[in-house]
Amino acid sequence: MEDNVVDMPPTHEPTDAEPFAGFPRAQLLAFVRGVANIVAADGKITEEERAMLYGLIRQTGLSILDEDVKSAIEAELAGPSPIEKVIQPVTDPLLRRALYQTCVEVALADGHLSDEERLKLVEVAGLFGLNSDAARDFIQWTLDSIAIEQRGASIIAKL
Repeated sequence: MEDNVVDMPPTHEPTDAEPFAGFPRAQLLAFVRGVANIVAADGKITEEERAMLYGLIRQTGLSILDEDVKSAIEAELAGPSPIEKVIQPVTDPLLRRALYQTCVEVALADGHLSDEERLKLVEVAGLFGLNSDAARDFIQWTLDSIAIEQRGASIIAKL
């Protein structure tokens, strides 16, 4: 399978254990670049966001030690490119939904969603042709989930 072919389906079905297995490398690189783009959208890159990004890179089967991965990620973190150019190679519908979900989760890793991050998430949903109501609902659900988790931790601490 050639790296420059972006519209090929995975070579086999991804599983929970290997959610990125079989996707073309070019799509996976665009996937992690898209996440890095969202991380850098607000101009602040927290340790939590960077840790999530590097963990994601490992999950995809890519390595931050690969020169093309490292340079692409560092370029996005230093100055995000237009998101439409970054995510254009991601053509697989499953990978697109996973990218949107991951972007939401990473944007909220620091417990806050900036206006810049929210605008990028809306743009990604639109570029991928996702249901805009469902995309907004997912952002709110994720925010609510974080609040519930924090409340649970606070209650546990009082026990």
